[in-house]
Amino acid sequence: MNVPTITYSGLSFINLNKPTEEEVKFLNKTFGFSTLNLEDYLYKTQIPKIETYKDYSLVVIDVPHVNQPNKTKKDSDGKFLFFSNLLSSRIAQPVFPKTPRKKRISVGEVDFFIGNDYVVVLHDEKTPQIDELFNICKTNEKHRKDLMDNGPVYLFYRIVDVLIDSSISYVEDISSTIDYIDRQLEQKSSIDIIEDISLTRRNIVVFETMIKPALPIFADLEKGKYPSLNGEMVPYWSNILDHLQKIWDRLEDNKELIVGISESHESILSNRTNEIIKVLTMFTAILLPLTLLASVYGMNVSLPFAHDKNIFYILMLIMLGGVFFMAVFFKFRRWL
Repeated sequence: MNVPTITYSGLSFINLNKPTEEEVKFLNKTFGFSTLNLEDYLYKTQIPKIETYKDYSLVVIDVPHVNQPNKTKKDSDGKFLFFSNLLSSRIAQPVFPKTPRKKRISVGEVDFFIGNDYVVVLHDEKTPQIDELFNICKTNEKHRKDLMDNGPVYLFYRIVDVLIDSSISYVEDISSTIDYIDRQLEQKSSIDIIEDISLTRRNIVVFETMIKPALPIFADLEKGKYPSLNGEMVPYWSNILDHLQKIWDRLEDNKELIVGISESHESILSNRTNEIIKVLTMFTAILLPLTLLASVYGMNVSLPFAHDKNIFYILMLIMLGGVFFMAVFFKFRRWL
């Protein structure tokens, strides 16, 4: 069994994307990881948390993922451009389409097992950033030294920093989506607008469910609650916490914006409905006396002037006069 591993300066970086039961048994046998924690990952029953054990620490976090292919630009060597600036912990931003059609954010779970000389990462296809980081670390000695020369906790921090930075791009995409919806209020059909608003509000709520439990986790790390993960790392956790807080604040702002846009859209729809009802009501009010007059002279009974050869033209003049009078009256009352 080939377990993807990078070893440098006595530190092992193990990256398992969609680990199999065989690989999970290997982790349990080799590192002594709790069977319950490993089974929880396989069946996706974990919640974001930190747990410390005698020989290792477990950190579980959730990260956002957009359910559509995310394109990334490549340089002439075919490597991801983000890794050319990896030392500053920046990840390539996903290239999103100009319109926010049907992009649903889902939850990707990442489990970190952090020991004295290893970091084991369990994740799935929803976090390709980790695979990219692992591959560049494997092929580039400079980045490998930068990531792995300062111990397992620092490596854990750098991976988390990449995941948080990539999450910022999703917040920016939500902001762009809200701006797009706002510009389309007067142009698109109401059905499309309702779908976009509903999906955006749903994405914000899902995103917040990922960020909310992460805030106390890194707040505890910043306060030094976990000695095995603190020490000189406290300033780094402050940096992660600051980024998470900014994401949370922007999500809150976006939530208020989309609620306001939703209310504006409902007002526009209500106004359009009222205009339609007003026009139909005026037509009904104008046609009602004309219909009554036509119905009276359509009865098979003797009526005044029924045999007059000019009665048709007289009735037409009366009807036109009635229409003109009612139109002037509605205009005078400012109903038109």
